[in-house]
Amino acid sequence: CALPICATKILFTNGLNDGWSVGGIQHDLSDSILALNFESGAHHSDLSGVGPSSRDTPDIKRGFEQITEILRQWLNDVELGKHHDKTQDI
Repeated sequence: CALPICATKILFTNGLNDGWSVGGIQHDLSDSILALNFESGAHHSDLSGVGPSSRDTPDIKRGFEQITEILRQWLNDVELGKHHDKTQDI
């Protein structure tokens, strides 16, 4: 790890219709520091916390599924005691 502190299991989300998205992390930085981009997403449309609704666009609905699966896998890894190899990060 090139940084003094290694980080793993971080998920950045970006609604690309949000003007702030240009300053966000839009590409995976490692195998456990991930970025998801939502073409039709706007500011906070991916962060409602209530799951997909009938008003969400298809990419936001898929995003909820992706986020759920990623977090489920990470939690499963922790539960099973799998430790990430920090040498693979940044």
